[in-house]
Amino acid sequence: MALKIEDDRDELITGINVTPLVDVAFVVLIIFIVTASLVLKDNIPVDLPEAETGEKTNPGLLNVAITATGQIHINGKPASLAALPRAVEEARSEARRRGRQVSAFIAADVKSEYGAFASVVDRLRALGVTDVALDTKPAEGS
Repeated sequence: MALKIEDDRDELITGINVTPLVDVAFVVLIIFIVTASLVLKDNIPVDLPEAETGEKTNPGLLNVAITATGQIHINGKPASLAALPRAVEEARSEARRRGRQVSAFIAADVKSEYGAFASVVDRLRALGVTDVALDTKPAEGS
């Protein structure tokens, strides 16, 4: 009687190791999350006015942008003036968590109507936000 010894090395590999695939997916997700916040501000078409005292500032918890057509963006998302109270309340709760006060950061296009800008500032003041910063770009040659 002959004894046959089977060789396990000839078996086909039928499974896929998904660990490298998951690692790559997590890296892509992290890159997307980091770059999404940087790209968001650049998508709102706002031509800022120049100011001699203008300087680079960091946006706060409540960012409002007014485009040339008068459209309002709150924290990078299209919104209306009616959405401002909810955004202020969310910013207020986040500010309390961080131990700070709510400050608004307004970026208005050079060609936007003054009335739209005044309405936003007035509504913010009515909601108790008195710390309002205006976004400008540094003047050329300053």
